[in-house]
Amino acid sequence: MEECYSLPSCARHKPCFFPFERDGQPWRKAGIGRRRHWTALHPTATYVRWCRACANLAAAGVSAGDAVLLVSPNGIEFPIAQLAIQLLPATCVAASPFLSPDELVHVMRVGMARWAVVDESVLGVIEKVTTMLPNTLREIWVIGSSSKSHPSFYSLMKTERWAAWPPQVENSSFNPAREVALMQFSSGTTGLTKGVMLSHRNLLTLYMQVKCFVEDVDNKKKASGEPDSEADILSRVLLFIPLHHNYATVTFNFVVTVGGCCVMMKTFSPHSFFNALQKYKITYAPIVPHIANFLLHTPLLKEYDITSLKSLISASAPLPPSTKQALTTRMGCAMRQGYGLTETCAGVATTIPHVYSKMGSVGRVMPYLEVKIVAPESSKGLPPGEEGEVWVRSPAIMLGYANVPGATASPSALKEGGWLPTGDLGHCDHEGFLFITDRIKDMIKVKGFQ
Repeated sequence: MEECYSLPSCARHKPCFFPFERDGQPWRKAGIGRRRHWTALHPTATYVRWCRACANLAAAGVSAGDAVLLVSPNGIEFPIAQLAIQLLPATCVAASPFLSPDELVHVMRVGMARWAVVDESVLGVIEKVTTMLPNTLREIWVIGSSSKSHPSFYSLMKTERWAAWPPQVENSSFNPAREVALMQFSSGTTGLTKGVMLSHRNLLTLYMQVKCFVEDVDNKKKASGEPDSEADILSRVLLFIPLHHNYATVTFNFVVTVGGCCVMMKTFSPHSFFNALQKYKITYAPIVPHIANFLLHTPLLKEYDITSLKSLISASAPLPPSTKQALTTRMGCAMRQGYGLTETCAGVATTIPHVYSKMGSVGRVMPYLEVKIVAPESSKGLPPGEEGEVWVRSPAIMLGYANVPGATASPSALKEGGWLPTGDLGHCDHEGFLFITDRIKDMIKVKGFQ
């Protein structure tokens, strides 16, 4: 008997535009850590900057449907640039600042980028790429100190063209279900990274999933007498997960949905991590398994006051139950676990202690998603408890992988009915908890990346 696992009660929520206001005020508690220090920026200024950047990108010639390469470490400029690009609506091609020139050439070919917003730290690499792909990029905006040969990204946020932006004109050709808003890159077991095409509807589903999930969790907490709401837990979030990674995209949506403050780190370093936890009274921090192992053994923990920390969450690779339990005891906070893929855009399952939690499970299936377990050889659905490949279906599922120009088109990654095979082996129980047990193909993950 084939079964799917979801939270159908949340399907009643209708999609809406991303909220720039909460309770009549623009994100009253929201803020984003600035570039080289930790001060928060008032969110209304951030929204102004998005609109200014969007209007000035359009004035510079960036059109709806164009692809804009975004390469930067974590910083306030990243979400401003990404959302400004998507508001056009153009496609944001988000790439790691640690890629080699050859890897960036592949990203630009797959993403068909014609414009770029890049951090000053990678400008030299980007300029080398332009010699390898001449006449490809029409303009490069630089985040950081001014460049003699390229305009500053900050110049896009200084003029007042934003006043009448976005234009209130209906674009009959724009289809949010088919237009690519964001391209992120997912590593396979072999070969070059794949460009995952995420539509505006995919990203809107992510927001609706988060909104519905937070409401459901808060209602269950209230009923059980749990003291901290999701807004309390996510009030100050330390984010060192790279913003070009889907894990960070999901986290960022959680933070802004509840009106939280996001403190950003460009990269992880032990002393900076603990210093930020203490200085900014961080309440929530996403981590990956190798950081979990570090936290479990580091003597630095005794040197800092981290009593403000209410919860950690680990994702991007499996976390052994023994590690999860030991870290909960050592850190003195709750420990969550999440499961998802770049291809699903949104999270697939997550655990919430005392709400959605079961030993060994990666959590309950999230809203707006269906999961089924199938036999790998026959694709036949399996009943609860039987191990098979995990398949996922949702309006958040990617449009597909971008084709490499000049190469043979790849077959669709989706099966009949819109199901996405994840390549992971697992099973579900009768309560909708998902357990990941293995990987169909051998794979090695280092620091959360394949």
